[in-house]
Amino acid sequence: MAGLKPPYQYVLDSSALFDLKRIYPNSIFPGVWERFNEMCRQKQIVSTREVLREIKKGNDELLDWAEEYEDIFLEPCEGEMGITAGILQLYPPPILIKYSTRPWADPLVISCAKYYELPIIQHEVVDANQYKIPPIAKKVGVKCLRLIEFFDDEGWQF
Repeated sequence: MAGLKPPYQYVLDSSALFDLKRIYPNSIFPGVWERFNEMCRQKQIVSTREVLREIKKGNDELLDWAEEYEDIFLEPCEGEMGITAGILQLYPPPILIKYSTRPWADPLVISCAKYYELPIIQHEVVDANQYKIPPIAKKVGVKCLRLIEFFDDEGWQF
C-alpha cells in the first residue's frame, strides 16, 4: 500500500459480526461491545461495502448497528480490485455462479486484508472442502482470527 498507513488493524467479515451478536449479546456482554465499538469508531476495525450489503439482508439490531458505523464499510480501491481479480481465480466456476446474484463479501474481505496487510476477524468453520474465507485467505497469505482469538490478540479480559 502506498502513502500514509491508515489506522486500520483488522478487517471484519459478516460471519464474525453475526456471531458477535449471537454469542456475545450486548445485553449480557456490554464490555465486549463497548471495546469493539470504540475500535470501529477509531477505524481500527474496518470492513467492505459488500459486508454492509450482507448485513442489510437482515432486519434486526445489527442493521441499526451497521448504520451507526457505516463509515467503517469501505469501498474497494483500485489496488484492492486487482487483488480481488486474482482471488476470484481461486474459486471454481460453480461457486462463482452460486454467488453471482446475491451479496458475497468473501473475495472483497480477503482482498482488503491483503491490500492493507491486516488479519481478518471471521467466524467461519475451517473446512478445506469448502470455499470459505480461511482456506482462500491462507492461499494468499492473509491471517484469519476467530472472535476469541481477536479478543486474545487485543488482550481483552472481563
